[in-house]
Amino acid sequence: MSEFVHAFLGKPDLNQIEICLDAESREILLELVNQFRSTLLGDADQSLERLYPPAYPEDPKLNAEYDDLVHDDLLREKLESIDVLESTIWLEFVELEAFFAWMSIINSVRLVLGTRLNVSEEDEFDFEQIDDPEQTLFVWLAMLLDEAVTASTFYLENFNKT
Repeated sequence: MSEFVHAFLGKPDLNQIEICLDAESREILLELVNQFRSTLLGDADQSLERLYPPAYPEDPKLNAEYDDLVHDDLLREKLESIDVLESTIWLEFVELEAFFAWMSIINSVRLVLGTRLNVSEEDEFDFEQIDDPEQTLFVWLAMLLDEAVTASTFYLENFNKT
């Protein structure tokens, strides 16, 4: 019986997260992040819509005003999180703040890919039947995000104690 290998492990005693990804997984993640940065900077790709949901879907004028107020800040936050992930990708352990940047970017890339694949919350994947590389990538990102949330739960436990 083989042991399940985690992508991330919480280290509460160190207040850090251990990054257990192999070199190939880190390279794939770096390539995805690089593509994501290009997409963000292009700012015209329709698949970014889930990253910038409308605040006022029924009022285009108010929504445009809101977008003018927050879009640049949201973009800057994403680009800063990309920088953090890129600068820590080869580390064995990362601080929680850096790991939250990882989580943000993994989720953002997953959302963009899910938009491109037209994935909805009702979609379920039969892991034996996935033959599309983009679907495989989407499921991998979802699994990484799930592992990331699980690894960081000690933070919430510590937070709730204070």
